[in-house]
Amino acid sequence: MVPILKQGRYLIATIPTALTDADLERLRDGLVAQVGRCRSRGVIVDITALDVMDSFAVRTVRDIAHMTRLRERRGAVASARLPAAPRPERRAAVDLPDETSIPVRSDADVILARQKGRELAAALGFGPADLTFVATAISELTRNIVLYAKRGLIVLKRIEQNGNLGIMVVARDDGPGIPNVPRALESGFSTSGGLGLGLPGVRRLTDEFDIVSEVGRGTTVTVKKWTR
Repeated sequence: MVPILKQGRYLIATIPTALTDADLERLRDGLVAQVGRCRSRGVIVDITALDVMDSFAVRTVRDIAHMTRLRERRGAVASARLPAAPRPERRAAVDLPDETSIPVRSDADVILARQKGRELAAALGFGPADLTFVATAISELTRNIVLYAKRGLIVLKRIEQNGNLGIMVVARDDGPGIPNVPRALESGFSTSGGLGLGLPGVRRLTDEFDIVSEVGRGTTVTVKKWTR
């Protein structure tokens, strides 16, 4: 549980490195409830330690701001920037397996998958920005499995092409499938009421993107990201 501190007329919540979607929702609801009880003038959400600002985290912060304003308080959300990590040395992934499979059954697996992906990408020599891109893409793909298919598999694999190292991520499920794949890849499209940044965002964040989906049979998304 994220502690909510009261500083004068303001509420402050510091999000730790990794929270599940359920944890973020509880934080949102707790902050909004306390705004009314404490007659707060504003809310500060510190995301400095958060490993990835994916679409769900962004939506949660946005909802906090929106719901706070609806209480007719002078609510505002201030978010700290993520600190830049030092650039890792380029090296082969000798201390990590070349391939890792992660069963996906709950939102806790979203955190595990992106952490494992970040570890592999760091071992391959990705820079700070690309590490964030990889982790965010994995987060979106894993969350799609939880949201739409309930269970599936994330496969992380070290790849090499013409001497260039990279990471391949395969998100596979046996869920309902996607009736209209081109539509699902349009920015802003969502069937869940969210921001619609999932698949379109993943495609923008990665170098290669492929999706195969059949209604009633499931979906497989394969993406690749190469070191520069």
